Amino acid sequence: MLDSYFFIPGNKPKYLEKINSIQADYIVIDLEDAVSVNAKQIAFDMVLNLEIANNHFIRIPLLDHSFSSDQIQMIARKFQGRIVVPKISHEEHITGIVDIVGDIAELKMIFLVEHPLAFINLPSILQKHHHLFFGIGFGSHDFCSTSGIKHTLENLEFYKRQLILYSKAYQIAFIDGVDLDLMNFDSFERECLFAFENGASGKFLIHPKQLEKIKAVPYFSEKELIEMNRIYAQIKDIDEKDIEVYTIDGKVYEKPHINRIKSILQRINN
Repeated sequence: MLDSYFFIPGNKPKYLEKINSIQADYIVIDLEDAVSVNAKQIAFDMVLNLEIANNHFIRIPLLDHSFSSDQIQMIARKFQGRIVVPKISHEEHITGIVDIVGDIAELKMIFLVEHPLAFINLPSILQKHHHLFFGIGFGSHDFCSTSGIKHTLENLEFYKRQLILYSKAYQIAFIDGVDLDLMNFDSFERECLFAFENGASGKFLIHPKQLEKIKAVPYFSEKELIEMNRIYAQIKDIDEKDIEVYTIDGKVYEKPHINRIKSILQRINN
């Protein structure tokens, strides 16, 4: 039930050539951490000549001068404003990005929160610039490295809940950070369940095994699925404008509950 945001290194032809066969909800082509300094210009040219789809994003460093303003503008236009923006902390960084990319009709940025300052400044940034954002992503490993926090789910629960709340306030996505442990999928499942149960939209992934695992996460118990299907059978044909308050099997269901059940089961069945 979490959308998958799958990272692909921008300098690896063997991955780029298979991009359209990857069964992820979104693809993030990476020109930042996954690509060495010496390989960035080659990677840029490869990505610029790549055929991309509407669910493809580009992560590109914007503040370290790895790429010129003209290059950033070119790549932003190619991806129609779908940019994952790393290492930003201040409102000035956002206005600077807008100045660089120019007259793109609509920016759809994913703001990566990787520094305590980004976390602190995010409410004021969203208040002024939320229309520029597709979502908020949590760069939890960089965040922990900078702040000295041990990277555990328990230690990060507060920050994740706050970021999810900010995303819900402005009706944009929240994408949970990557799990770097490719051997312990119990922790991966726990992260996915926590993210989903607290309202996250998706999760960043870095390995094909994680793509398989995220689809197998038991987001609902068998009992919950049976109950939702029973309710759905009674309300599935009701028009949105005709939804009222219903009492089913002794429980009251209002419009938000009905719409959530419809949304969940329609996604499961698709």
